[in-house]
Amino acid sequence: SSGCRYGYFSEFVSKIIVEAGDDLSICANGSASLSGSVTGGATTGVWTSSGSGTFLPSDTDLNAEYVPSAADITNGSVVLTLTSTSICYPEDDFLTLTITPAPVVDAWTDQSICENNSEITLDGSVTGASGGGYWSGGAGTYNPGNTNMTATYTPTAAEISAGTLTLTLTS
Repeated sequence: SSGCRYGYFSEFVSKIIVEAGDDLSICANGSASLSGSVTGGATTGVWTSSGSGTFLPSDTDLNAEYVPSAADITNGSVVLTLTSTSICYPEDDFLTLTITPAPVVDAWTDQSICENNSEITLDGSVTGASGGGYWSGGAGTYNPGNTNMTATYTPTAAEISAGTLTLTLTS
């Protein structure tokens, strides 16, 4: 009878969709590039880890880099969780980061050779790398090839004349 009306208004936010990305594997001497997304009723999120590594530049960057700690490396894996941040109930998604041991490369010891017998016998080893390793450096010749860990290297006349040469073994 007063002529007054009451109403109830409600606003519903879209469903929040959080995608942490696919599971990842890295070597112990590397870091993981993350590419998370938060869409719908929220557009921001925060990364957390079951380990003790760090997120660079920050844990709120959806495309952060995760640098595993020594403990993470020892454990062999961590779970990274991306959680939405908004006024709505948070949603989350996770991925498992598997950390494999870093390859071990050993090119053995430095060598001295004579100018008149300049062939260098290489004796290196690479463990923990599925692709093995390869020798690089110099302008000379690797025989039978630079992927053979016990190859011989024949330096050029210019390298002999220079008196020193660096060959590198890489995994």
